[in-house]
Amino acid sequence: MSPVLPLAQLPPGHAHQIDHGDFKVLLTNVDGTVYAVESKCSHFGLPLENAALCGHRLRCPFHHACFDVRDGRQLEAPGMDGIATFQTEVREGNIWLASLPNPAVAAAPAPAAAPSTQSHYDYAIIGGGIAAANAVEGIREHDSKGSIVLITREDLPPYDRTHVSKALLDGGKDVADLPLRSEAFYEKMGVDLRENTIVAKVNAGTREIALLGEEVITYDKVLLATGGTPRQLNIPGSALHQVFLMRRASDGALVREKVSKGTKVVIIGGSFIGLETAMSLGKQGGDVTVVAPESVLFERLFGKEVGAYIQELHEAAGVRFVLGSKVNAIKGERKVTGVVLDDDRELAAEVVVVGIGVVPETSYLVGLAAYKDGGISVNNHLATNVENVWAAGDIARYPDREGEARIEHWKVAAQQGRVAGRNMAGAAEPYTMLPYFWSNQQGVNLRYVGHATDYDGIVFDGTPGEGPFLAFYTKGKHVQAVLGVKRDQDVAAIGELMYAGQMPANEELVGQDWVARLRAI
Repeated sequence: MSPVLPLAQLPPGHAHQIDHGDFKVLLTNVDGTVYAVESKCSHFGLPLENAALCGHRLRCPFHHACFDVRDGRQLEAPGMDGIATFQTEVREGNIWLASLPNPAVAAAPAPAAAPSTQSHYDYAIIGGGIAAANAVEGIREHDSKGSIVLITREDLPPYDRTHVSKALLDGGKDVADLPLRSEAFYEKMGVDLRENTIVAKVNAGTREIALLGEEVITYDKVLLATGGTPRQLNIPGSALHQVFLMRRASDGALVREKVSKGTKVVIIGGSFIGLETAMSLGKQGGDVTVVAPESVLFERLFGKEVGAYIQELHEAAGVRFVLGSKVNAIKGERKVTGVVLDDDRELAAEVVVVGIGVVPETSYLVGLAAYKDGGISVNNHLATNVENVWAAGDIARYPDREGEARIEHWKVAAQQGRVAGRNMAGAAEPYTMLPYFWSNQQGVNLRYVGHATDYDGIVFDGTPGEGPFLAFYTKGKHVQAVLGVKRDQDVAAIGELMYAGQMPANEELVGQDWVARLRAI
């Protein structure tokens, strides 16, 4: 061990990053006890220097993965692992640090025998997204012996879907780079990973899963994590070649091949996926136009000021917008040549991408009632009202702080999968995570914490388009959600204050030193 910092320079509630040999280390003082973790988030490897520290909780300022500084455990997604820790001591007023880290806490070991195809499993996981991936590891944290089958219709293990409309589409990553864990990892974890497998029916009453091809398997416990199915256009020409959805890795790879310098692209829908696609295809040289029915982007979610700011970001990068319009038809014979708007205008197009949202994929269910939109109701342990059936991710309608909610966010799905897996394996852990999502719009990261269902006011600290800002979405006297641009450290601190129920009154929102306020609780 060696001395690295006087204790006086690290008062309680503070964190301090240092260089320590080959490592960057984040020292923290929690109620007088010093802890040290490697300053490297397990999600994308980004530094934790400006993370929010609340008690023993550490929230990454970028994508809001949360860790326990005492042992490096991951408390909240995203990311699949904890972080490394260093042994510390305080001697004669100085902090001493071990030279090498202790590895991150891992899930329990899997059975010694490799998995094999069988007809009955202790645990069945339906779906191949982030919720399914985390459920495997949640189960293994509490059960190292139970048999697990993970069924996905895709030809990959669970992968990082957030890259599909960004790094995959703009050429920064290939499909092979996307899986969160390798096929070999799932084999090591004792999982029968069934790729390219379609579930025709899940009978929650008889605990049977019918696969396309007539095979039937049974289970003791099942997690439904089938995510969403992209909404389809029902207009003339929507089945033409060169009309694409943007959901799966295969979608991104295919569209990327079709767009090069000067390719005329029309994107139907002003969703996050649609606009991220516009950004990425613009980087590929595409001549991009976005058509959407709303007059202001994201007005209901973010308000007019923020919506106009997002549009300006894209227009500055060369994207054109036709707002307040719908596409009535797509023209062409074998290939797309254009789109026809509801006012009879025509836009030239060689590629059309449809990004008009998703619907929960639960059409395969028998013996479990779904809402009209396909969502499944769960309690705060993510269990349905049918014994031994859990649901997580885009399909789960769960009790949130602002009332029952179904949220289509990557972090939400990941954490729900982990908690559901733990509970399937015998834990009794409530799902308490504060919702959070991020989106890259022309290189500007939007960070949004909370869930504003029916806000009645917006309080700005800063002005969209004129520099960094925060937008507080309020209902009555409390804050439902906060959007931040270029205020990452503040948004992380606000996330911890909201989680702890310590947000100030509405009239005190503007001009706060949020990091200092966090240290005071």
